[in-house]
Amino acid sequence: MDKSVEPPELSSGASFTRFLSLLEESCRLSDRFSAGSGDSAETPQRRVVIQTHDFPDHDAVASAFALSQLLERYGFTPKLLYRGIIRSYSLWSMISQLAVPITQVTGKVSEEWRQVPCVLVDGNPTNTNARQITEKLFGVIDHHGNSETPDCPFVDIRTDSGSCSSIIESYWHELGLSPDRVTATALLMGIQMDTDFLSRRVHPADLDALHRIFFTADWEYGSRVVKTALSKKDLNSLQLAIANARIQEGLFFTVISEDTTQEVISILADFFLRLREISITVLVENKGEIRPVSVRSQLPEVSAARVIRTALKDIGEGGGHDYMAGGLLSASTEISDDELFERFLNAIKEPS
Repeated sequence: MDKSVEPPELSSGASFTRFLSLLEESCRLSDRFSAGSGDSAETPQRRVVIQTHDFPDHDAVASAFALSQLLERYGFTPKLLYRGIIRSYSLWSMISQLAVPITQVTGKVSEEWRQVPCVLVDGNPTNTNARQITEKLFGVIDHHGNSETPDCPFVDIRTDSGSCSSIIESYWHELGLSPDRVTATALLMGIQMDTDFLSRRVHPADLDALHRIFFTADWEYGSRVVKTALSKKDLNSLQLAIANARIQEGLFFTVISEDTTQEVISILADFFLRLREISITVLVENKGEIRPVSVRSQLPEVSAARVIRTALKDIGEGGGHDYMAGGLLSASTEISDDELFERFLNAIKEPS
């Protein structure tokens, strides 16, 4: 990207205009702190951390990347970070092919970044899916519900949006800018994945965003990677899911008793929801160090996010949307498949 090109003047009143103004001041204070610590701050560094939710998916990575590319145009120096582990073949393909510079944080972030303003995308520190990395939370950009409003200078939570990528694309649009081909491809993949190719929780803003970026993006590559997320070695997980399935009162519950990926769990949760007799699906991997859980609900009165939080109370963590939620079963938890089934069945029956 040619950073010598001056960005266009920002239109007054746009929400992202306020974001940039507040971030500018926050970075100025951070630079002063660095200078007080003995670091050179003769030239403003304007550093900012962009953090995804823990165990990020396509939408989270795409949102973080597109936001970083936008901030670079306005002279900021972003650093993309995440906690947890990425265990998705298609997501790694996206990160590799699009050269997304995202880094895993396993412990504390280095001292030089600890007081840098942090923008959390596709997650909320008041939820269990996003453990704050730096000490200075600046902003939260999210589309998940069932969370408290975080205490930070900038908050943009649009629970009616099908994807966080659509929110980030709207910032580009507000500023009269168009993302380049690589950035547009990432955003397209984020929108397609979180809306299941516009078949789940689609808002007009998602359609508008996709319309603006579709032909700029490499839509053939993006669609192919999102669609071909499974490998032939994942067929055993499908067999186990069917073999261990329990169906009761519209609930499809199953445990995959082998180490698999969050991606496989999520895709199978969507797949079994296509059965006519099923309105809620719960898939659990009850083996391995990281044990993902996915919940899907087609019932307006049964929130997937509430179900997973209730069922995993004291044995794990989870969150998400009313129609789609994910979480993790604690590795230290010893619980039988029967007990897990009863937990989820009771959580579903619990009044909202």
